[in-house]
Amino acid sequence: MPRVAAIVRSTRYEHAINALVAKRSEISGLIRFKGADLAHQLVHIDAVLLILGYKGDPSQIVPLRRAPSQFRRGELWRLILKHEAEGSTSNRETATRIAQAKGWDASRIKPLMNNIKTAKGRRRRALAARADPRQGDA
Repeated sequence: MPRVAAIVRSTRYEHAINALVAKRSEISGLIRFKGADLAHQLVHIDAVLLILGYKGDPSQIVPLRRAPSQFRRGELWRLILKHEAEGSTSNRETATRIAQAKGWDASRIKPLMNNIKTAKGRRRRALAARADPRQGDA
C-alpha cells in the first residue's frame, strides 16, 4: 500500500513537499491509530502543501501506521547468538527458544523466524561489504 495518493507533484519545491507529505502521513497516523489530538496541525500542513503547489487533495495521503518494535537495538542479534551458542541448530528452534524466554505464545514463532532470517541476512551482507568495499559499487 503506497504511503501517498497517486498524484502529480510540483518539481519546484519537491523536497519540501515530500517532507510535508511524510509529516502529514505520520500525524494522521497518530490521530487515526493512537487517538492523538493533533487535528489542528493537519490544517496548517495542508495549507502549506497547497501554497507550495501540491497537486491533489492532502486528505488523500495515506496515514502511516508504525508497528511497535519487539526488540531493543541489537537485542535480537544478541539473543540469536546466545541461543545458537547453547546448541540451537535451526531458525525454528532459535525462534522457539526466544519466544519461550520472552514469555510469548506459539503464534509468534513463525514471524519471529522471519525476523531471524532477515537479521542473519543483514549481518551476512554487512560482513561481506566490510570484507570487500568495492561490492557496494556494483
